[in-house]
Amino acid sequence: MSNAPKHSLSIEIQLRWSDQDLLAHVNNATIMTLVEEARIRALYQLQEQTQWDGPLDMVLRTAHTEFLRPVMYEDSVTVNVWISRIGNTSYVLQHELVQHGEVCVNVEAVVVVFDSKEQAAMPIPAPVRAAFETVLASS
Repeated sequence: MSNAPKHSLSIEIQLRWSDQDLLAHVNNATIMTLVEEARIRALYQLQEQTQWDGPLDMVLRTAHTEFLRPVMYEDSVTVNVWISRIGNTSYVLQHELVQHGEVCVNVEAVVVVFDSKEQAAMPIPAPVRAAFETVLASS
């Protein structure tokens, strides 16, 4: 059963035949690619919904993955995405991969807002923070 808050973003991702391993499960490395794709789509969707201006560079700092059950090659997998914490320069994104109503994988990722010119973390801009708060777990 999903633990995603009502206001989480749900991203449907089509699986490919080549995503499978020899056990007919979606490969664990591929899971991280699916999570990355969902994270990027969710951030674009959030940007459109809240209309924060312009591109913003972000880098992945950490990712903790909990495999609960295999993701099987099917038509698709749903990735529920929400924010569980917002800091000064980073935020914590939760990703929940669901197939047939069952949570298969949980991924917690720390993402840092990044100044490419300075090659350093930078504070989360106020409009972006406001957008993030719309999918914050406690909101």
